[in-house]
Amino acid sequence: MREYSIGIAQGLGPNLPPEQIKQLGDAGREIRFEKDQIIYRQGDPAATIYLLTSGRVNALLVSSKGQESLLRIHLTGSVLGLTALATRHIRDASAVAVEASVAIEITRESFQELLQSDPALGAYFITLLIDRMSDFHYRVGEFLSQTVEQRLSTALLALSQPDCSTDRQARPEMVILTHEQLAHLINTRRPTVSAILSRFAGASLISKSGRGIVVNDRDGLARLADGAAAS
Repeated sequence: MREYSIGIAQGLGPNLPPEQIKQLGDAGREIRFEKDQIIYRQGDPAATIYLLTSGRVNALLVSSKGQESLLRIHLTGSVLGLTALATRHIRDASAVAVEASVAIEITRESFQELLQSDPALGAYFITLLIDRMSDFHYRVGEFLSQTVEQRLSTALLALSQPDCSTDRQARPEMVILTHEQLAHLINTRRPTVSAILSRFAGASLISKSGRGIVVNDRDGLARLADGAAAS
């Protein structure tokens, strides 16, 4: 998948063949977003789907009590806005550009025509939706059964996967999320995340590099994610 997944162990390499990416590109129009620009809001009518061709986009959910959750981080090559295909054409989350981004905007009708004309494309999106559902189920389960330390360890491992579509294949990605955003991702409070990250740094599991977090010991974090006690 071209998105960070917490519960599905999968690389970040491209999934769609170039000819299918071209199909999607030819079916829509290019649109650009500035950093922090809202692409769509939770609760808005949903009539379009987006193929992200450059940049990163966060999918955010706000509860009825105003609590914000970071649902997904879309990378270049990801598709977002698929709730336009649902029976109820309403956005179930908001999408915000993390950086200057470019996307192909495709109408629901054009997208449906593509899916009907290309069985391989339809099969890809069935798999994508099932993977996203599985990831969501995993995160609900981990919230009920795992400690915050375990959830944070798992998140750091997932977010530091190397992006195999870039020239940085040899080294893992730097986790460039604020403590507040990490808290939104794993359903906890920012002070709790800050305290745990300090412990991780003290144990040399991670280190700080500018505004990012570098994972130094993936095996150590994996043991914590599995329930080992922190040293």
